Amino acid sequence: MSEIKSDVKALGRYKVNGVLGKGAMGLVYDGHDGQLDRRVAIKTILTRNLDAATAKHYEMRFRREVRAVARLNHGNIVQVYDFGTEGELAYIVMEYIQGRELKDMLDAKEPLELGKIFTLMLELLDALHFAHEAGVIHRDLKPANVMIDAKGHAKLADFGVARVTETEGGDQGEATKVGAMVGTPSYMSPEQIQGQTIDRRTDIFSAGILFYQLLTGQKPFEGVGMGLAMKIVSSDPVPPTKLVQIPPVIDAVVARALAKEADKRYQTALAFATDLKLILEGKPPKEASAPPPKPATSSRAGGEAEKEFWEGVKDSDDPDEVELYLEQFPDGAFAEQAKKKLAELGKK
Repeated sequence: MSEIKSDVKALGRYKVNGVLGKGAMGLVYDGHDGQLDRRVAIKTILTRNLDAATAKHYEMRFRREVRAVARLNHGNIVQVYDFGTEGELAYIVMEYIQGRELKDMLDAKEPLELGKIFTLMLELLDALHFAHEAGVIHRDLKPANVMIDAKGHAKLADFGVARVTETEGGDQGEATKVGAMVGTPSYMSPEQIQGQTIDRRTDIFSAGILFYQLLTGQKPFEGVGMGLAMKIVSSDPVPPTKLVQIPPVIDAVVARALAKEADKRYQTALAFATDLKLILEGKPPKEASAPPPKPATSSRAGGEAEKEFWEGVKDSDDPDEVELYLEQFPDGAFAEQAKKKLAELGKK
């Protein structure tokens, strides 16, 4: 990270006015879009540590994912406006949020009333459900990717961006490296830890971890390396009511969200949110006390997102683009066609 220059004056058409902060991937700049006369945040990725082929591969993936996220127009999702490259930097132009990260609030141990915790979770779950219905999975839900704006509302950031991080050096914190698992270990689902195929339910697990941390002030799974991984895969956390005074019914909601098997979790963010709303109304949660639900099926919106994605890559001569479709929709309606396309391009 120390190699990244902070004296950048412009990136593409965007004027750089200073540095807002430092993330796992690079610096975040305070920018201005002269064409639309608006303030923006510009997040950067340093590509100098990658060889030319790898840099091209990940820049393509980053660009395509940014295009997908740019369709997510939701009040609790940080908007993505543009993407570009400038020298050794790849950058993403985003909505500027006047506020701070939820991580800063948790690190400062600022007390949050139970009602406020529920409000923040409902906003985040609504954002997740909206994204999931559009075929987008976050993969790295954590306090550092949640902004709290000046009015106290939650804004979810960095959808899909966590796929690309620095490969060496720098202050990466817990962020994973290029080519490794995507996500932050202490907020990963068991299937992420084990390198299995993931779907929207991996975000449900991460949301459960975040809910637990908001309630208790600590993460449900602590540790590093293999020790942490084993806890996430095989150990149940201490019920929140053993740590703080909250309604006992919340334990069941947390347990459902943190179920080791994806089929036994909440199948949608909407179902998770519905149980929280019932608790707020003084009613027992339905999903948390019911038998494990059947696996969710693809929604119409998700199917449309997949079709749109496939239409954009089916005639491409770049195997990386076709591979990205298979990563996003491994069991999709066009998966077999995508595999045949890869074979035709000589990349299996």
